[in-house]
Amino acid sequence: MKPPGESASPFGRLFESRGPRLDPAAGVALVADGSRIVFAASTFLQAVHAVFHADKPGAWPAMQHAGGITAGHAFATTLDLELTRLGQPVLTDQPLEACLALAARQFKAQGWGLLTADLTDAAEHGLVIARLQHSAFVAALESGTEFADALPAGFLQGFLEAVSGQALGCIEIGCARLGAPHCTFVITSAERLDPIRPLLGLKAAGEIVARLKA
Repeated sequence: MKPPGESASPFGRLFESRGPRLDPAAGVALVADGSRIVFAASTFLQAVHAVFHADKPGAWPAMQHAGGITAGHAFATTLDLELTRLGQPVLTDQPLEACLALAARQFKAQGWGLLTADLTDAAEHGLVIARLQHSAFVAALESGTEFADALPAGFLQGFLEAVSGQALGCIEIGCARLGAPHCTFVITSAERLDPIRPLLGLKAAGEIVARLKA
């Protein structure tokens, strides 16, 4: 089956295949589902992050992750409405690969970067791995000692919770901000993630995945 978004797939009709559009007269940019894109310069994000980091350490990633979960749930709801309009099965009845391809398309539409999913360990180990290249959040925050992608991690968690109908967890286990070749996320049941949190930033993503599979 061709990836969602290609003309041969029924997913190619989602939102009539409309791409992001800019309305200069109104001063707004919209993605295909009508959601507004709010552009923020990297200097602005850096300043907001610096304020949170100085006044309330830990608040920024927690806030970003929570917001991402809400956004992921909302995206799934929007997709289900559109799929129903097209007479197609909703997300819970779609293959996981197809759902993740739709998430990847949303990442590109939002300018978050290029997302790829790896389901190699899904069936046997219950792990979904996602990798993000050209992360907008890494680019915005530039150098630092913290992982940058709490919002996309939350988005993946919220979206896949809606797809699976199960409570899940998603954390970033490797980040390009700290020198990794790309940003890596793992999605699985929340309780499995707690034991590996102390390893974040100390062990490579591959080593952390190996711990989860052990």
